[in-house]
Amino acid sequence: MKNKLFYIVIAVLVLVMTSCATSVNRVATGTARELSGFWNERDVDIVCTSLLDDMFYSARYKEYAQSIEGRPLIRVGSFRNESDEHIDTSIVTSSMQNAIFNSGLADFVADRSFLDDLHAEQDYGLDYANPDESASIGNESAPDLLLQGTVRTIVQKSGRHEVRTFYVNAQLTDVETGRLVWSGENSEISKEVTEASVRW
Repeated sequence: MKNKLFYIVIAVLVLVMTSCATSVNRVATGTARELSGFWNERDVDIVCTSLLDDMFYSARYKEYAQSIEGRPLIRVGSFRNESDEHIDTSIVTSSMQNAIFNSGLADFVADRSFLDDLHAEQDYGLDYANPDESASIGNESAPDLLLQGTVRTIVQKSGRHEVRTFYVNAQLTDVETGRLVWSGENSEISKEVTEASVRW
């Protein structure tokens, strides 16, 4: 009887230990399950795609692009996080940069954070490289337009139920005049979260 009880205890312990073990499953990008209702990679993709489509095909952007010589030069500024959760908005910025660069509808001017490395490389070239081969300074392209925005949330909560709606606003401004060329908002990301009635 003691032996039988011993084996039962061991079996229960093994079951408990295996059920508490961390499990990792590799998934394709954009297909991960929603686990919390918080901002995720799919939201970034939806927002960047919809906002840039709206911007590039708006009448005001087309009018501006036709009024200048060549493709407009755009710099992506900051997207401020004014939501109630931690959001790394540099991911939004990078996604916007990639989409603009690959669109063929505008040219992209590097973010200021990358220019420090560029300037250091130019200085190094002036000091140590062959003068005929080193990059000259003072020839950087200035942006025509600055794209920036904000991320906000509205949260409704009742008991175990919560609805989180994300509002991402973006504005495209003429750097020389300060005039607004385009403004858009994406508010299609809304998530209903129901907390479990029993917690461990």
